[in-house]
Amino acid sequence: MTYKYQSNFADDLIAMFNYKIALGYSAISYEGGLRRLDMFFLEYFPTCCVLSQEIVNAWCDHENVNNKAPNHAIIIREFAKFLISIGKDAYVLPDKARKKYKPELPCIFTEAEISAFFHATDIYPHRNNSPLLEYTIPTIFRVQFACGLRPKEVLHLQKTDIDYKNKNIYIRQSKRHKDRVLPVSDDVIQLCKKYNEISKMFYPEAACFFPSNHGDVYESGWLERAFRKCWIAAGNTIENRVPSPYDLRHNFATRTLMKWVEEGKDLDSYIPYLSAYMGHGSFSSTFYYIHLLPERLSKMAFMDAGTIIGGANI
Repeated sequence: MTYKYQSNFADDLIAMFNYKIALGYSAISYEGGLRRLDMFFLEYFPTCCVLSQEIVNAWCDHENVNNKAPNHAIIIREFAKFLISIGKDAYVLPDKARKKYKPELPCIFTEAEISAFFHATDIYPHRNNSPLLEYTIPTIFRVQFACGLRPKEVLHLQKTDIDYKNKNIYIRQSKRHKDRVLPVSDDVIQLCKKYNEISKMFYPEAACFFPSNHGDVYESGWLERAFRKCWIAAGNTIENRVPSPYDLRHNFATRTLMKWVEEGKDLDSYIPYLSAYMGHGSFSSTFYYIHLLPERLSKMAFMDAGTIIGGANI
């Protein structure tokens, strides 16, 4: 934990973090949310020492703009329950008070859009204060896209997670605290190997695979900003919203299903493989992508070479 907590709730936030880690939860699951809570308390309620209903409601309104933050209430609700468990007063938001989250449809990329995007990553400008960045940008998005990773999964990859000999990538303690091993193509392995050699010249002691200019893990916000910059630089159109890094994962899924459709495979039989590869908690999460296929098939041609699982065309 490198962030320095400063609000009046700092000690309790740190205590909750340590408690969750002791129970076996991953740091990734809590550090971001607890950090945002601390900054929120510090900015809007700097003198308060009791987690009141006013503070909880203000947090929910602040974090859940346009009802697009599905987990906005969970972290403060858990924090309140933790405070009560250690004998302190706190308002616990009733579970029924949480608004239902309505996810937006994923952005489905055309071949031209994805090609232009990766070209933009390849010409990302050099920065003297972050000399590895021009190599990180084209690599991190290709690895995420080729493996269908969640943004946090690709950001938190460690150097030891890449098995060059057996051609797989280890994803540790991701969503629902499940680990998984992903077989990947020669292209992905060679891309990672080449990047790792360059990375070691700048940050030889870094444990993370994609080190920031401080040698540690980038935050999710950085990936969002980098994606947006490359998407706009690519000249891709912006309609209702700008795509996000998570859309690379969505497009991985639809591309995989499209290829299977083209090959005449029985999707009911193959869905479990895709579900396991993507780390879904249930098959229903994977079946969700099937209804996107008609739109995708009308917007772009079938992939003409390579495979995605175990053989990504990157």
